[in-house]
Amino acid sequence: MTRLSLKTFWYQEQGLMERRLELEGITNFRDLGGDQTTTGDSVKWRTIFRSDTLSSLSDRDMETVCDLGINAAFDLRYGEERQLEPSRFLGHDQVEVLEMGLDERPDKRTLDSYEGTTEMAETAKDYMTEGYRNYPFLYAETYRLMVERVIAGEKVVVHCTAGKDRAGTAAAMMLTILGVPRDTVFEDYMLTNQYWDRAGRERPEMDAQTVANIFSAREDYLNAAFASIESKCGTIDAYLKEVVKLDDATLAAFRTTCLT
Repeated sequence: MTRLSLKTFWYQEQGLMERRLELEGITNFRDLGGDQTTTGDSVKWRTIFRSDTLSSLSDRDMETVCDLGINAAFDLRYGEERQLEPSRFLGHDQVEVLEMGLDERPDKRTLDSYEGTTEMAETAKDYMTEGYRNYPFLYAETYRLMVERVIAGEKVVVHCTAGKDRAGTAAAMMLTILGVPRDTVFEDYMLTNQYWDRAGRERPEMDAQTVANIFSAREDYLNAAFASIESKCGTIDAYLKEVVKLDDATLAAFRTTCLT
């Protein structure tokens, strides 16, 4: 089943500028607004955003982001990533940076020992899949804080390095909370393959399949995140209440704030 075709066509017909912001330094800064929910409501524009790393923003980009009224940037990158490429909004007077990523990677395995071997591509896929199984639990506090900030009237952006895995899962959780159908959630997630420019991040020793497994959004990866939630918690509702710590009143307030 191809989930992208219908919505990609819709985006092209309606104008992608409403969803993806054209910035000079990064390529995957997107608005989560515009999707319809199962109840017929629409997610409000210019409230929640998702992005690749904010370390590469130009001065003009920073003005554009500030003009959106964004107050909080949730940085899900690991400590080493933040040190190598600090957010340009650190110490900013409008946009608060919340460093929610772990100081160290939870899985310290690397692919180095598999370089040039037939096992490398499959190892990369397993590594990525395991990460997705863990993201909903590693970043549950991030999801709760994003909801609370939005209810308080703030506009937020969540990002990692590519805006694909950690930020992609966070965006999927926000849309799921708001009642966006699962197929539509996947369509938004898969758009990273269309927008993110990964130039300079690939390693020349990687074969094409390994590159695809690491640097592409894949439906089976996001499926692993949802399957992990359902395996451990039974339902999304139980996960939101027991793990993310969002009660019915907070969920209702978030939906009221974000839906039109």
